[in-house]
Amino acid sequence: MLLKITVTQYCDVMELNSTAPTEKSRPRVLRGLVAIVVTAALVGLGIWVGSSYFRGAEGVAPSDSELSASQHTSHLVRSLRISAASNTTPPNIASIPEAAAGVEPFECGTRFSTALEDAVVDLVGVDYLSTVAGSRSLDVEPWRVQQTQAHTGAIALKQLFPEECTPQVPIVYSLDADMRFADAISVRQMLLGSDELVEEWSQLYLLAETEEEREIALSGLWQVVNWEASASPGRSPFSLVW
Repeated sequence: MLLKITVTQYCDVMELNSTAPTEKSRPRVLRGLVAIVVTAALVGLGIWVGSSYFRGAEGVAPSDSELSASQHTSHLVRSLRISAASNTTPPNIASIPEAAAGVEPFECGTRFSTALEDAVVDLVGVDYLSTVAGSRSLDVEPWRVQQTQAHTGAIALKQLFPEECTPQVPIVYSLDADMRFADAISVRQMLLGSDELVEEWSQLYLLAETEEEREIALSGLWQVVNWEASASPGRSPFSLVW
């Protein structure tokens, strides 16, 4: 009888020892699988949602939609950020110069052209700040790329304005003291205005009344989101903190 009890206890112990590592490793495996599935789902969602916006030309909030215009742009920005974080350019999005090519000059005084003036001034500001930051950085290439994109974008958009309402761009932009006297300008300092730029181009997308205006607004919004993703990967939507 004692032998039977001893053998039974030994079998129980061996069974526990053999299953313990599996039970401990299983949660880690499951967590890894969940992370992969969630990441893949987000990438697919970003591309699908983005393409559903970009295929249509009826405006931001079609009559059969239950979302308001601001809700549409909010979802649009989210899908663009997902695509930027996964380094995937959504379909039918061109660069700012490509979107502006061949477009007839805008009429002065419209809500869209007036808002676009401010966006052009801000693009020139990014050009200026990128030049300053690049001159103080050991890693010049990222700043050069951003400066070139902002510069060519601003020039392309300026050509869309009649002479009487050409955007008035400051010769020099003011810098905060911590940036003006710093040995180097950090990415975080450059991103202080990121949310404002995204909001500015989102509003332009809302104000767009023609397909050409919408394409220009979308190209500018995508450019700003791309800068944001390149400079600060930690703000990726994959963090699930939206």
